[in-house]
Amino acid sequence: MNARKTFLLSFFLDDGLDANLLHQAAQLASLEGSLTQHIAVKETVQEEAEEDEQENDDTVRKMDDQFKERFRMQRSTLETLLRVLGRAIAGAEQYQPIGSVSLPEKLLYTLMLLGGGISFRDAGEIYSISKSSGHEIFKWVTSAFAALLPCYVKWPKYSAAGVGSSSISKLTGVLGAIDECRIPLKLPIRIDDDSPRQYQSLALQAVCDAQSRFLNVYIDVANNEQCILLASPLFEDLMDMETPLMAEHTHIVGDKTYPLLLNLMTPYVGELTPCHARYNLAIRQWNAPAERALATLISRFKRLESLDVSSLELGTTVVSAACMLHNFILDSCGEDIEDDILAFDMLPGKPQENPL
Repeated sequence: MNARKTFLLSFFLDDGLDANLLHQAAQLASLEGSLTQHIAVKETVQEEAEEDEQENDDTVRKMDDQFKERFRMQRSTLETLLRVLGRAIAGAEQYQPIGSVSLPEKLLYTLMLLGGGISFRDAGEIYSISKSSGHEIFKWVTSAFAALLPCYVKWPKYSAAGVGSSSISKLTGVLGAIDECRIPLKLPIRIDDDSPRQYQSLALQAVCDAQSRFLNVYIDVANNEQCILLASPLFEDLMDMETPLMAEHTHIVGDKTYPLLLNLMTPYVGELTPCHARYNLAIRQWNAPAERALATLISRFKRLESLDVSSLELGTTVVSAACMLHNFILDSCGEDIEDDILAFDMLPGKPQENPL
């Protein structure tokens, strides 16, 4: 008999109650004991349920982490991407390569390869796809992403008021920062069959906004003597005074490897006054989002660390696909950039001399 039941019985006995009331007291004490036991059991079940729920949450979280590690995005993001890809090829499904492989499998297979760390042979064993068929699928899916690039990588259209406002630095009217990185090639390529010159890397030029989104990208073979801006359509747009790319008093910023232009601000070099030093600091602060975007791209799509392509066209397609996915993940699904996974030391280099 527990302490609560003993107390109830003693209370009634001490008051000299009759046997009937004593019997009722005993029933009440028993009921109290049953309720206590019921509550104890219920609390135990609830604790076990909470532990099971926590265990299930941990399992789901672990599975989600494994999913993101393998496919470089969250499960919900991939579901959205599948719908986008489906709409993009609507009406042309018959032109898909390897019709026996479903569109979701093609997408997962390609994302796994873009994420790096796995060969075509190993990925093929997972999805029962031959190496030759895998190459066709990879080219087809990355080409679809590259075709979607203009929908997700777009030059901003700002009104005259509040153009390029940002808390990054005290510079006003800045739309973004331009930067460039080199993407090593597993094997050198030629861009002209008649030329003996071989190229060991591709150059990716990107203009990024304060949120590390790509506003403009250009891919070409790397020139070790100068940045690729001079060869890009962006340079012609920046020099076009009749139909200017940007509104008056708006700019992009770049480091000392870029030429100083009307709408391109670059740091002072040589002996600096305090005013020049503050200006250079503001430029460096704006360069950070561009470096972060490129580091994110290389970290997320590790295949770019050593790109295995046979031509500039295919290399451009794969890099464009990665850039499209970068903006898609940021814009459409709101996934944050995880700074702890960024390997800035893996970011390929670029030329260090001003081209002009």
